[in-house]
Amino acid sequence: MRRFFGYAAPEQAHPSTNQKHSSDYSTSRHYADDSQPDHILVKHGKQFLRVDFSSPGDIAKGHATVGDVRATTARFLGRGKDDITLVFGGKKLLNDKEKLVNLKIASGARVLAIVSKHWKASEAMGVPPKKAAVPADPIERIDNVLNAAAAELVPKIDQFVTSSPADSSDKSDKHRILSELILQRLFALDEIDTHENPEARRRRKEAVNKLHEYQARIDAAMSTADTSETSLSSF
Repeated sequence: MRRFFGYAAPEQAHPSTNQKHSSDYSTSRHYADDSQPDHILVKHGKQFLRVDFSSPGDIAKGHATVGDVRATTARFLGRGKDDITLVFGGKKLLNDKEKLVNLKIASGARVLAIVSKHWKASEAMGVPPKKAAVPADPIERIDNVLNAAAAELVPKIDQFVTSSPADSSDKSDKHRILSELILQRLFALDEIDTHENPEARRRRKEAVNKLHEYQARIDAAMSTADTSETSLSSF
């Protein structure tokens, strides 16, 4: 089955400028006409990458897998498959053999791609990157993730809550970006092996709860904005 990648800017990823912007990457929407080949939109950074399949119905027929999307994403970004983490509906897609249809991913659905951070310019020239020293102690690793998240995210969250954009589309974009950053930190915590250490498990749970608090703050700010807009529109 022939597959290829094509670039589309975020505003080009939707067929109409009247289409309401959505930050929900778990939504399986069929944007394309039924006569057109199936496709998946993969979001990486500020761009959408489009994976086109050979014909209409490939996904529904079980011809498309997670591995297809991961491999094509990796080729487009010039990375190895193991460097690409795909996320749909807030869950990592780990099984490359899993069919998209079994995951309720339909043509036009949007999937988030997270790329390993060890990429350097030297790697693009064929020079293997030097691996940063990773603390062996799981508690230290957990603290590092949480401290880095607090330093980077809290100021941005405070600004979003107290002085977020008046434009609903801009506010939705900022909410989505913050949600993605929080999700990345949750993944980082999930990858830390606690070695069945009760204290490490407790600390990781506390860190996860703290990140959930961050998410709850920005969700509440969005909810308040939505309620205000609804109230104003009733006049």
